Amino acid sequence: MVLVTNNTKGVIVRNAPVVLALLFYYSCWNFQFFTSVATAFIHYPLALRYICDIGDRRRHHNDYRYHHYRSHQKISARKRHKKHTEVDTILSTIGLQQVKARVNHTNINNTSIPATRHNNKKATGSATSAVPDISLQTQLDFARDGHCILRNFVLDDDNNLEHSSSLASGFNNKNKKLSYLRRIIQDYASEKELKAWIQKVEVAKGKNVGANDVINTFHSIHDCQKELQNLGVTDSLPFLQYFNTWRKIPAVRELAFALGEAASILLDVPTVRLYQDAIFLKRSQDGPTPWHVDAKMAPFDTSHMITFWIPLEKIPHPNNGGTALIFCSKSHADFALSYWNPPPEVTNSSNKNEKNNIENITLSEWDRLDDRYPKKLVDYMPMNLGDVTVHSGWTLHCSNGNEREGSNNDRIALAITYVDGNAEVRPDWQSVGNDEDRWSYQDWCKEVTPRKKFSHKLVPIVWPFSLRENNYNSLESN
Repeated sequence: MVLVTNNTKGVIVRNAPVVLALLFYYSCWNFQFFTSVATAFIHYPLALRYICDIGDRRRHHNDYRYHHYRSHQKISARKRHKKHTEVDTILSTIGLQQVKARVNHTNINNTSIPATRHNNKKATGSATSAVPDISLQTQLDFARDGHCILRNFVLDDDNNLEHSSSLASGFNNKNKKLSYLRRIIQDYASEKELKAWIQKVEVAKGKNVGANDVINTFHSIHDCQKELQNLGVTDSLPFLQYFNTWRKIPAVRELAFALGEAASILLDVPTVRLYQDAIFLKRSQDGPTPWHVDAKMAPFDTSHMITFWIPLEKIPHPNNGGTALIFCSKSHADFALSYWNPPPEVTNSSNKNEKNNIENITLSEWDRLDDRYPKKLVDYMPMNLGDVTVHSGWTLHCSNGNEREGSNNDRIALAITYVDGNAEVRPDWQSVGNDEDRWSYQDWCKEVTPRKKFSHKLVPIVWPFSLRENNYNSLESN
């Protein structure tokens, strides 16, 4: 095969007259040779053109292939851009976008500890910032189902942990931060256990009893247990609860403030208020937590409430005794349940006719949730230290009992709840709603005007950072 290039064609064309002249000279001496030359003279230009055309065709073919490839690339890029633009338009219409939550983390001793394994960058006017992703899929899960899971969301940075010997020593767990927090909370719970039992007595007595009256009446856990039996509470308690530890424990406060932006992203609101935190101590042999929604226990008139449930230990599979939250998917959008069906607490009404009507109903719709939501019950067990479940304030959820034996199998979880920064307090907060969380909000609710935007140091704005309220040194012990 002869490779014809542009240079080869130039040589052939330049030497063609010389070759033809020599052939004509020799043809004068030999007629037969003359005939051959004449034939060659006729066919030489055709052969020359054919040889040159081979190179042209190859070059044109290569040019065609290149331009076809580039055109295909441009068309594909335009299609991808168009598809991406259409998806962005759809998502922006419903208020969703791919985002990253920049979570600020510091440890108990004010040494910076990022909660993820990502590299950290200094944020202007803020503490060290880490960037765990909250994927678009997670946002869609939360918006659609009313709950989601954030795996490995609160983690340690071992390099920074080494700077605090008191924090790093004595723990073999991978998540030293949460393990250390568990030890602090255990000490706090032991110190405040009587107060937790008194809170259970007040809830059982109802709205007509003041907290001070109950506190001044009972002086031991045995007194509280005896009073609960007199009130008909004979079943095992589902848990002991401790409210607003962020006001007293710096480590909880740092974590609660750090999750503010994540709450803003999932709620899709520009400002976020820290409503409360609660420690849930589900002791060994404690009973199950019944179905409930958190928003009915809060004084706010809002649909934008969110809770981050953070276990302070590994949670095994339910078959191995694990106990964590169980969610009812899409229940946060089931407006008909509470609209058409009286909630369970209405049975405590003083209206005898209303009581009799309810008692005539063989089974409340609230007791048929398994039938109302077939195949929609979801749990995320097993869970590791650092995993966090998130649920809407209007999502039905419950928890199974703790059947594991021994005090070492007590389950401790930290629940941090946020609301829209523009949420208003209901004027009927003292008479309507569940009393379970009254101890959490009655101290500041009395100082806030209902149906008005407000500012209060006990329920601070934690996101955005520019609006964060930092006057916490004057918080009084409650």
